[in-house]
Amino acid sequence: MNQRKLIKLVVLGEPMGKQRPKFSTFNGYVKTYTQKETTNYENLVVYEYRNHYDSMSFQPHEQIVAVINAYFKIPKGRYKQYKRTNTIELDKQGKEMLENIVRPTKKPDNDNIAKICLDALNGIAYPDDSQIVGLYVNKYYSEEPRVEINLWRYL
Repeated sequence: MNQRKLIKLVVLGEPMGKQRPKFSTFNGYVKTYTQKETTNYENLVVYEYRNHYDSMSFQPHEQIVAVINAYFKIPKGRYKQYKRTNTIELDKQGKEMLENIVRPTKKPDNDNIAKICLDALNGIAYPDDSQIVGLYVNKYYSEEPRVEINLWRYL
């Protein structure tokens, strides 16, 4: 029976998108480098992968489908504090954010979220990201910001 390979990663913290490379000149030569924040986030993705799936990876011939769900923190302005009861609750729009009626339309863009996650796993979880034949990226609000990366073998 054809067994489906599945990798499910959770990267805690606010979702991040891949930043553009920076350029500098030294002795007349242009040097390209990746920003520290991007490298740190990619290292976090790799760390989570190695913590849970280090012995499992996709083979060069396998086709992969990726689903990435990015959960952004609900803005502080969506919380109301009630002095009489000393409680904090979400306002109407904050509740709609938790119910996925209102979804993030802010940066980072979906393509940059996918790029940072898939580039981090390139050569580690799979030999080359050209093996990704399906990609779905969703943005949501949550009280626990994180990115969930799901990879599985396509048929």
